[in-house]
Amino acid sequence: MVTRMAPESHAAPAGGPPNGWKARLSGTRFTLLEHVGATGSTNSDLVARAGGADDGTVLVTDHQTAGRGRLGRTWDAPPGTNLLVSVLVRPDWPPEAHPLVTPALAVAVVDALAGMGVPTAVKWPNDLVVEDGLALGKVAGILAEYVVGPPEAVVVGLGLNLAWPAAEDDAPPGATSLRACGHTVNRWDLLAVVLAGFDTRLDDLAAAAGPERLREAHLGRSATVGRRVRADTPTGPVEGTAVDISADGSLLVRPDGAANSLVPVAAGDVTHLKSA
Repeated sequence: MVTRMAPESHAAPAGGPPNGWKARLSGTRFTLLEHVGATGSTNSDLVARAGGADDGTVLVTDHQTAGRGRLGRTWDAPPGTNLLVSVLVRPDWPPEAHPLVTPALAVAVVDALAGMGVPTAVKWPNDLVVEDGLALGKVAGILAEYVVGPPEAVVVGLGLNLAWPAAEDDAPPGATSLRACGHTVNRWDLLAVVLAGFDTRLDDLAAAAGPERLREAHLGRSATVGRRVRADTPTGPVEGTAVDISADGSLLVRPDGAANSLVPVAAGDVTHLKSA
């Protein structure tokens, strides 16, 4: 899905991080920051460099011309309006934990925004939403990509709508921005807090009890669990109530009319439905 450019009046100040910003990430893996004015896709750039890039490389851009989401979806927002960042990490966790990278970042973003007074939640599998009136408005999406290597890597990108779209903009259905919801957030302050939290969550992936800590954190920040949903899975749609999240990150859905059955959904789009 490609949307038209919104007016430049929505743009936030562009440019690199302020002096001293990197010091806020001292002690984390995210100390190698690159900032570019524009690129096609920060995820694609880091995937292409995965053979030689250092662990913890962070790439931020003011403008993406070929940003990608799940299922090949694309979009285009005005320069300087949103937080557009990808990071490359070298896994020190077992392969079965790779799917947990997405919720690890999602939880870190929710926690960072909560500390700035912005209430958000995770819409399974990879979106962040805010309450916009009576509806849930999407403000962010996450895309993780595994690179086999050698050496292996995981590239994970975040697109977070800070100042675009506004209500009058031609944007993807259901999309909103923090500014449209009444919140003004500095992208560099937010990014520093997000990366520090993400570093801690990534450490959990290699710890014995870490995946369960992440599961509980994800569950407590979920906008999906407890709702009626339709999950469009590779084997067909499932409608029912989302009741839990498993240790491997799958959404557990109790199908309508099947009180004693749970369907694990490991991948696929999920739509929130009105209660029956």
